[in-house]
Amino acid sequence: IEKTLHMKDACVVNIDYTSLSKPILRENIATGGIDQLDRPDAEGKDLIRVSEDNGKTWTVVEEANWEERLDDRILRKSPHHCHCYLEPDNGMLVEIYVRDEMGLEGDFTDFGPSQNGTPRQTRTGRIFYRFSKDDGQTWGPEKQLIVKGPDYDEVHWGDGLFYEKNSIHLMKPKRLRDGTIILPINFYILGEDGEMIILPDRFGMLIHPTIAAASFRGRWREDNSDIDWEMSNHVTIPEYMSRGLDEPAVAELDDDKLMMVMRGNSSVWQSMTGVKFFAISQDQGRTWGPAVPLRYPDCGLVHSPGSYPNLFRSSKNGKVYLIANILPGPCYHCDPRYPLQIAEIDQTYFWVLPESVTIIEDRQPRHSNRIRFSNWRRIEDRETGNPIIFMTEARTDAIIPGTEGTFIYDSYRYEMILPD
Repeated sequence: IEKTLHMKDACVVNIDYTSLSKPILRENIATGGIDQLDRPDAEGKDLIRVSEDNGKTWTVVEEANWEERLDDRILRKSPHHCHCYLEPDNGMLVEIYVRDEMGLEGDFTDFGPSQNGTPRQTRTGRIFYRFSKDDGQTWGPEKQLIVKGPDYDEVHWGDGLFYEKNSIHLMKPKRLRDGTIILPINFYILGEDGEMIILPDRFGMLIHPTIAAASFRGRWREDNSDIDWEMSNHVTIPEYMSRGLDEPAVAELDDDKLMMVMRGNSSVWQSMTGVKFFAISQDQGRTWGPAVPLRYPDCGLVHSPGSYPNLFRSSKNGKVYLIANILPGPCYHCDPRYPLQIAEIDQTYFWVLPESVTIIEDRQPRHSNRIRFSNWRRIEDRETGNPIIFMTEARTDAIIPGTEGTFIYDSYRYEMILPD
């Protein structure tokens, strides 16, 4: 693991390559450490920076403006759910993102006893995309992702997805070997009455709407004018977990199966220790099997809190890797988010191989037990083939005030040197 400073007092919100022929990187970076788990009172800016030399030097090209304020609501292009996808067959750059709406009172996305009703963001998030033929210099018109078929439109735009009823989160797109685009998503499940389903926890309380995972499959039309989309089945968990699955990541395996790893929202209100779940598709993401806990070869659970995972196939060596907060013992809810580790996945039995588990970052003596190594952004370096994450320290004192401990708001670059 090689760790270097990326930018002081900053947090990378998203980063992607934007050219097939040149090593151009484009990133959205929040200065002042104003990520959602950092300092909410920080003075900072949301900047777009570009590097034309594979990340060695950077130039600010503009200040980002993600919101448009209307008389009755705020329209927002979600920076945390915005990704660039490069299509090698036609040279097109596709920007894929979530557009949602907020009430004028601001950004409220959580549920619970203190919330009245459902925040607008949780009812309005939809996927949009646009194309560029010149490495992102100019863009075509914005298109809404709508599943192909007579049953779907701008309001009912996917199976179980309705504008003004539920929202989705979009994770990093993947290209399969046959050219199919896979978009992993999670969303709030709707019942027959059109309202979000809230399952009882082990105390019989109804608090959080239940979250499911799924994927979209995209195929280019013959004239490259657009992408036709279909949606998979919904991946859910047993009712005793009550909360659901989110932040899915997909990788293609040697035998063309797909594996999807998902964050499990385990807590003291539920009946199981914190783990990541996974599901397998044998038909290229059209359908997924059941979600089951991620395990080691001895059938022991891979302990992990409710936190962000990455799953990817390395183009350098063809192996599949997981990046996650992997802990030595049971945990619940969203912490601790240390250590952060990388591990190889067995592609036959889907085990995490214990001999491969390697620490990327861990709690230091200067840290409190509330430190978090999470919500990073990952690319595969074009020159080395190694995975690289960009991460800023975070901690829960945004949620639990008064946490002590030295905290660094700088963005660091972690390169994981993989074997050939």
